[in-house]
Formats: sequence, structure tokens, C-alpha cells
Amino acid sequence: MIDLKNPRIVGIFGNAPASVSDIELFRGGKKGDKDNWYKDSLYFKIPEGKMVIADSGLAGEPDKILTDSSMFPADMRRYISEAKARQETLHSRLKSFNILKYRFHHGTSTEHKFKLHEMVVDAIAVGIQYDYENGHGPFDMQY
Repeated sequence: MIDLKNPRIVGIFGNAPASVSDIELFRGGKKGDKDNWYKDSLYFKIPEGKMVIADSGLAGEPDKILTDSSMFPADMRRYISEAKARQETLHSRLKSFNILKYRFHHGTSTEHKFKLHEMVVDAIAVGIQYDYENGHGPFDMQY
């Protein structure tokens, strides 16, 4: 996730099998099992009264996630669209390293592969953040 006002990565999450949905990653578990959700998931890191902006793949937590709606005024819809586009610039930079595009074949076991993959993604995120801090940040929000 990327800060909307500053050139700063504020979170990297999602080291899970492809079969796990985005909303399950966000929550840290399945919808009907809230007592067992992973307490370090993004759901628990968003302060009460604050929200993240996301695409419809994360719809389902209206107190924590703001998604676009045709019921919003045009300027609100433009803001949401711009915020999602800014986030996509981070995704694009991550994908340019091919770490998210291809199957990760390193490691001796599935658990080891996940740990190595997470470490590589974190290292790439640090490099992108360094680039942000040295004049190559994402575009500035207009609103």
C-alpha cells in the first residue's frame, strides 16, 4: 500500500498462495471466522474511523475499505480513481522486477519458498522506497 500524500510505501502484504482472495488477506482469515483472524493483518492496523481506498476485489468491509460507487459525486469518484491509479504505480514497479509475475522456484519446501519470496519482495520494496526518497516517487495526488 502507498501513502496518498507522501512518496512512502506504508505496507506490503499478501505472502499467501494464489488461492487466497484479496479480502481474506486483508482480513487475515475467512469472513465467518473473525475470532481466528490473523491479528497482524491489515484489517487490524487501520485505526477506527480511518479507511483505505481499494478496488472492488476488497469490497466487503465497508467500515475499513472505501470502494468506488456510482452513488458518489463525480469529484469523489475522481479522487478514488486517482488514489487507485497511484497504488497501481507501486504494483507496476514491483512487477517490473518479475517477482510477482512468474512462479517462484527457489527454496526446498513450500514454507521455505514463501519465506524467501517474502524476503525478496521486502527487499525490492526497500529499493523502491529508496528511489521514492531520492526524487523518483509516484505522481502526486491532485485532490
